[in-house]
Amino acid sequence: MTSKITSAIFRITMLLSQVLTVEGFSPSSSTLPYVRANNIPLHISTNDCVDTIGDAETDLLAEENHKSSKAPLHRSTNGDVDANGGADTNHPAEENPNYNLRHESIQERAGRLWDDDDELTTTLQCSGDTAVRKRVLVLCTGGTLTMSHDPSQGGSLAPVKGALTNYLQNMREFTEDPEMPEIVSHEYTPLIDSSDMGPGDWALVAEDIAENYYHFDGFVVLMGTDTMAYAASALSFMFQNLGKPVVFTGSQIPLREPYNDARKNLVMAVIFASSDTVSEVTIFFHDRLIRACRATKINTSKLLAFDSPNLEPLAEIGINIEERDHLYLPPPRGAFRVRTEMDTRLITLRLVPGFDDSCIIHMINAARDTNLKGLILQLYGTGNMPSLKDDLVHALSDATAAGVCVVVTTQCHTGSVIMGHYATGQALIKAGAVSAGDMTLEATTAKLAYLLGRQDLTIDEIRNLMGVDLRGELTPKEQMPPPPLASSYEKAIFKKNRCRIF
Repeated sequence: MTSKITSAIFRITMLLSQVLTVEGFSPSSSTLPYVRANNIPLHISTNDCVDTIGDAETDLLAEENHKSSKAPLHRSTNGDVDANGGADTNHPAEENPNYNLRHESIQERAGRLWDDDDELTTTLQCSGDTAVRKRVLVLCTGGTLTMSHDPSQGGSLAPVKGALTNYLQNMREFTEDPEMPEIVSHEYTPLIDSSDMGPGDWALVAEDIAENYYHFDGFVVLMGTDTMAYAASALSFMFQNLGKPVVFTGSQIPLREPYNDARKNLVMAVIFASSDTVSEVTIFFHDRLIRACRATKINTSKLLAFDSPNLEPLAEIGINIEERDHLYLPPPRGAFRVRTEMDTRLITLRLVPGFDDSCIIHMINAARDTNLKGLILQLYGTGNMPSLKDDLVHALSDATAAGVCVVVTTQCHTGSVIMGHYATGQALIKAGAVSAGDMTLEATTAKLAYLLGRQDLTIDEIRNLMGVDLRGELTPKEQMPPPPLASSYEKAIFKKNRCRIF
């Protein structure tokens, strides 16, 4: 009864807030308490217009435009800051009206799931007092975890509809342990391989989480491992002021096999999804919880399939769960919002020694004719390329002048891009390229597509934001270790900054 009354009060409050916003009333910055499913208060901002704290894009926009033009900030119709006072920002939709930033998905929306129970959605019947238990929503898109041998496809593995639901109902960890959260699971139709997933499918999952956000304490997304790091990175940028855990997981071995890694991954993902300390998008795999926008797949045949090259795991499991609390993102202080538009008109090039630069130049020029908006270069070491290939450098310079955001990443598994440290990197700086820092390729592509899809940013603002830590995806420059052959002074400054951080 208490939870029903609380839910009714919250719905009335949110409806009143929407009415006041429509009428032009600007609520104060005070917050209203919202009682989560486990009766723990969670504060959310009643002002959906501007993120007061925690939205680095908005902060940087306001700061840069205030410095340059002193122009007043205007609010756009979607509730975000228009730093140019409504002026033309040269965003993709204006250049090509036929380009659709909302990508389609072949899967069907889940919609509201907190009180539905149909053939695709199941609430596990648990022992114990359900009134005090947390609630976790499990969304299954497909992947190896749900697969079995399909005779119609020559015996190859394919996702099986209903398999996850059957296994969950027979897992004693979820049905008999009173300390485990209540599970509501939903299988998308159709179940698909992660290789078939793209921005439209990521947006679908993000929108379903948003629709059910205030009725669950955490979320688990089950999918294939091949593109999991891309999908999880994308959701980490789509969610602004996320205050609950979203945990991606899957398996290398199907759940139906006698020996598998799926069961442990699923159980631990649910445990972390019911955590009070995690308020970000993560991936749990094998024995570690890692930040989604720091993750990359490193192995196709071992159970430790994912790694976080430039950031320690947020938690590791053994006999005990060892959490690194200092690495968790702080709780948000603004209203939770979702932006799912992504501009995917970008390409990635990985250079190899002796490459034919004329082919690359022609490809860049041809891509510009089709409205290329982003070019990601995977270069050597700290972001170096042959400085003697003047034609390629000139092509990159022409691309940046035409409004293409050129981003430099490293081919190395660990470490960071340090543009300008070597003479060969100076040409890239002069050409207008920007550094990806120590971001993974997955995070770099997701972040660039997200920023390009916002439509309220100029190309210069996007270039600036690529170097700003928005979701914990990169290490700020002042926290980066000194470059090779650094002076004693630079090493001392790094040690001083490190002491301040920890």
